[in-house]
Amino acid sequence: MRRLVLLAVTWMMVFASTALAQGTHQFLGPPRDVPDQITPKHGIRYNTQGYDEPQAKWKKKVRTWQDNAIPQPIIDQFLAFPGSPDAIAQWIDDAFDRTLAKFTACGGELADKANRVSPGDLSVTIMPSAFVDPFYKVLVAGAYYPGPKEIKVLNIYYIWEGPNTGWLRHAKDLISFEMENYFAVVCGIQPEPRTVAWPCDAPLVIKPQ
Repeated sequence: MRRLVLLAVTWMMVFASTALAQGTHQFLGPPRDVPDQITPKHGIRYNTQGYDEPQAKWKKKVRTWQDNAIPQPIIDQFLAFPGSPDAIAQWIDDAFDRTLAKFTACGGELADKANRVSPGDLSVTIMPSAFVDPFYKVLVAGAYYPGPKEIKVLNIYYIWEGPNTGWLRHAKDLISFEMENYFAVVCGIQPEPRTVAWPCDAPLVIKPQ
């Protein structure tokens, strides 16, 4: 079982011709071979692929973004990503804390299961762009893979053309969403779709992993 976030449901239908060129545009440059790191609070293994300190041909990048009418405040977000070298580790630890609090607030058996979720079993990888999920064969912004217990999310992404122009995806938000999927799968509840009361009202659908 796997749960993922599509860049945009309707975008999939028009992903061709000119849209194809943007599909895997690397807003922060190509990935680099860097060692895994461990978050300071929960000891979650993660690999930034160099995006904790992005390196790219920024003048060329900015010209491309301006040519595609990307607003300056969005460009500023690209250039500022991630904010500090330790920001990604903080996002991961914070996402774990928020998700744990959300699940334990439900009380009962779900809270008990959530308290047993191990951060040490999880790993997180920051991807250079939208990536193809090997099972669904579609471009995604983020995914949680239960087998290796791995979260993959793109760094930052903006759709500049087509019906979903203006959609922004950011690793900080994607990590939070996929962390909730991690907890849901481990606790054995339905990750998606979600109601306003989720996860407290989520049905038990799988054996806890």
